[in-house]
Amino acid sequence: MNMYESVIDSIFLSNNGEIDLLTGAISPDRFDQIVKRDLAIAQRNSLAISIISAAINLPRFFSENQTEDSIEPKSLIESELVNLHFKLKSTFRQSDCICRVSKLGFWILLNGSDKISTDQLAKRLVKELPKYISVGISLWQQGESILDWYKRVDQIHFNNY
Repeated sequence: MNMYESVIDSIFLSNNGEIDLLTGAISPDRFDQIVKRDLAIAQRNSLAISIISAAINLPRFFSENQTEDSIEPKSLIESELVNLHFKLKSTFRQSDCICRVSKLGFWILLNGSDKISTDQLAKRLVKELPKYISVGISLWQQGESILDWYKRVDQIHFNNY
């Protein structure tokens, strides 16, 4: 059993079909609709499209945030998620979709972003965010199904917990 499992279980994750009720990021259902539409456009026009994953790494988070016993870990993490969403919104274009896909992180859909520009964005993001935020990238590969792409992004996202 993961020593952080009880903390992860306590983190608020709920949406109304459109937005995450904690952070205000778009919901996974809405994100999926946008990805399907944008992926169809990218396929038709041979455009690049990618996803950046940003997630709180709990071991690093707790090692950097030694707190008094009176502050509940759940509250600390939820506050950090709200702050992370604001940082992501200020870093990316308004047209880039930011979705809270898990209790500890976000995916950002980047249209027209090839490997070079996605790498540059990820490097800039790593410099701007605290060290306990893990960042990963996944570019869609021509002919790849959306489910296969999501599996690759999931591996990046959930391996960082």
